[in-house]
Amino acid sequence: MDAGDVAIAVLAAGKASRFGSDKLMVQMDGVPLGLLAAQRLAMLPSAAHIAVCQPGAAIAPQYASMGYAIVENPDADQGLSGSLHLAVKAASATQAKALLVLLADMPFVDADHVQRLIAACDGDIKASSDGKHNMPPAIFSRPTWPLLLATKGDSGARDILANAQTLTTPDGMLRDIDTQDDLVALKARLHRIGQAPYDY
Repeated sequence: MDAGDVAIAVLAAGKASRFGSDKLMVQMDGVPLGLLAAQRLAMLPSAAHIAVCQPGAAIAPQYASMGYAIVENPDADQGLSGSLHLAVKAASATQAKALLVLLADMPFVDADHVQRLIAACDGDIKASSDGKHNMPPAIFSRPTWPLLLATKGDSGARDILANAQTLTTPDGMLRDIDTQDDLVALKARLHRIGQAPYDY
């Protein structure tokens, strides 16, 4: 599949209750955490770039400045599935043949991996894997979107991805940031190896 046939959606409406503050705006070498992967994907051609955010989210204007259409999720208490539903509905208004879903708190996902996922999409579902677990970013062909609309709660598409075909990523690419301790450990690791987050 070509990238121009794919709607790319960044899910950024989580409440970050475990983090304790707006984690997507936390600076990593001068870049908000929530923009690190999104700005790489913004460079890819697509049927649409979509960002699902809470109303009034500080990060939303920054997504918009990169060309993302902002879709507001006024009920983040629905969990991840609510954002998935909104992303599918937004993609349904386009000519997209598939939907690529990325979580905003996964700062190390790069465009090369996403392009491989898109190229591998043959009318079904492809997930990423760290060698142990299937997870986003993942791509869903249009005929599979009803499965996303049927998801409930905060597990999102986890059960759907459990049986999906996968592309394995380099070590660490799929790391996400859930807590302050995650962020501290991540910055310490990057400092030890002399690596900036955007150089992953």
